[in-house]
Amino acid sequence: MKLPDVSVLRQREFRWLWAAGGVSNACRWMETAVSGLLVLELTDSPWQVAVVGVCRSAPLLAFGLFAGFIADRMNRWRIMLLTQTASALALVALLSSLLWEWLQPWHVFLATFVLGCGTILDMPARRSLIYDLVGPGHLVSAMSLETINNTVGKFLGPLIGGYVIEFSGYNGVYGLLLMAYLLTVVLILQVRTRVGSPPATGQPIWQSLASGIRYALQNRVVLGVLGTTVLMNALAFSYVQLLPVVARDHLHVGPGLTGLLASADGLGTLIGAVGLAAMGNVLRQGRVFLVGSILELISLVAFALSPWYALSFLLLMVVGMGNAGFSTMQSTIILLSAAPGMRGRAVGILGLCIGATPLGLLELGAIATLVSAPVAVGFNAILALLLLLPIMMLTPLLSGPATERANALKPDERVP
Repeated sequence: MKLPDVSVLRQREFRWLWAAGGVSNACRWMETAVSGLLVLELTDSPWQVAVVGVCRSAPLLAFGLFAGFIADRMNRWRIMLLTQTASALALVALLSSLLWEWLQPWHVFLATFVLGCGTILDMPARRSLIYDLVGPGHLVSAMSLETINNTVGKFLGPLIGGYVIEFSGYNGVYGLLLMAYLLTVVLILQVRTRVGSPPATGQPIWQSLASGIRYALQNRVVLGVLGTTVLMNALAFSYVQLLPVVARDHLHVGPGLTGLLASADGLGTLIGAVGLAAMGNVLRQGRVFLVGSILELISLVAFALSPWYALSFLLLMVVGMGNAGFSTMQSTIILLSAAPGMRGRAVGILGLCIGATPLGLLELGAIATLVSAPVAVGFNAILALLLLLPIMMLTPLLSGPATERANALKPDERVP
């Protein structure tokens, strides 16, 4: 295999932005794992642990549209700087509560909600800024490297967080998180290019948000990506929450092998992302996006039927490889297909669609309680495959490159 196309890292500003994203992603995955463990220790309640997850993902559903609007109206570099600073301040408050020994579960919920708001504000601003810095010619490579960043963070964040808890407790791990967020702020400050604020449309906020939704509904490429995103987040990605149940009750393994099994998805995603980065400028982004989605769903169906641990591990690796195609091309297609004044709002609507995850978790948990966890995972994957068929037939994702489809839009479809 060729090495990934890292020529985009020769651009100084993108290199610093990418480094900041790597630290930020590791912080996000570490904080997600640590907050659940902390609340479990405080309350001994799995339901309270689930509430932490809802607090982390609810901002995606609640504020996704507003985040895109802000990214289209404000300086994107400043948005990133403010969100990372706010995240650091939230950790200062949480660490203070820990040190003074008056921490309550609701403190963790509130801090986690603030961190979730930071994530949803950061995502459209950072990804739109990536486009501003590298342009369409290097966007696929840049987003592949972004996916690698996220995947490595998914590996290292929980791993480092768990070991730090063992050696220095929650004070140590939250102190480490605080230092990491401050490092992210420093890295963002190294981005010397200050891409100005996008030109203001002069529209009131509600009219601007409505125009973003209307644009997404009229742009069939964007609509296809958003529809697929809702299906995958609600019906596919939610399987992760039931993985410990499948491992214990169906594959009959303990916590150690359960952790190893959970890493298979990330390992496959890393392999797939490296492969995509090595391909350079992929022209048929929609095909990679849909093939990756289908590969992930079919592998999940097979995983639900697998009675053997080794086979289940390999199938989850394939799930991760499919996810690499889905996650890399998801933002790439949006950024290439959306008009310049709509990119932030389009990515914000994407965040709103990603916010469908909590809804899928409720449905998945109900089926698992009534029947079994493997049946719930398999049923959801089959349902997603069936619902994906209309998207494949009614949207042009399988046709030419996103840039060609964007250029084919009428002028009035390319502006707010």
